[in-house]
Amino acid sequence: MEKKKGRIRSFIKTLLDRDQDGHIKWAEVYLAIAGVFHRALVEAPRRRAAVRRQEEDLPVSRMREIPLVPGDIVYTPSSESTYYAGHMGIIGSDGRVYHVHPFGPVFSDTVEWYVKRFYKGDRFIVFRARHEEAGMQAAVWAEKHVHEVKSYRLYTRMDDIEHNYCSKFIDQAYRFTSGIDIWGKGKRKLRHGYLYPFRIVKSKQLHMVGSYYRE
Repeated sequence: MEKKKGRIRSFIKTLLDRDQDGHIKWAEVYLAIAGVFHRALVEAPRRRAAVRRQEEDLPVSRMREIPLVPGDIVYTPSSESTYYAGHMGIIGSDGRVYHVHPFGPVFSDTVEWYVKRFYKGDRFIVFRARHEEAGMQAAVWAEKHVHEVKSYRLYTRMDDIEHNYCSKFIDQAYRFTSGIDIWGKGKRKLRHGYLYPFRIVKSKQLHMVGSYYRE
């Protein structure tokens, strides 16, 4: 038994050391096999899903056909351009997109310039408050307080404006004005935590009015 174990260990060692003899490196074999599985199990379904989404979505150039109103939230799901975290901005009363960004820390963009910050194929889903007045109040708050943000930071204190990030800032815009919890968790008791952008899709206080993709 010990001899068999020794031969197996010797074989594995020889296989791992083959790169010294100019043969195929073990790492290359691993990457090749992993690549096959990744393309079959991850990339292929992702491409098919992207094709289905583009059949349902409209080109982003048609986003203004809704039209957009103050308080609308433009949400981009996880993608390479959002560092796989997702991103969102809020439409102000002037029609511009206000958003907290790592390179900002804040920006006020036209809709056309905002979408250029993302890669081709990225999606933009527009959510709207069910109460028009709440949306307007949030929009005005965002315009007024956006310059109080001094740094992009995943700071857990929910009432802090100075250290902020995209979804937290929009939550504050609604919560500090109409008291609406756009994340659908009911009355929030915790003063600390994180608000992930993707949770917005589950909110009962908002409804989706359109979905688009960048050509």
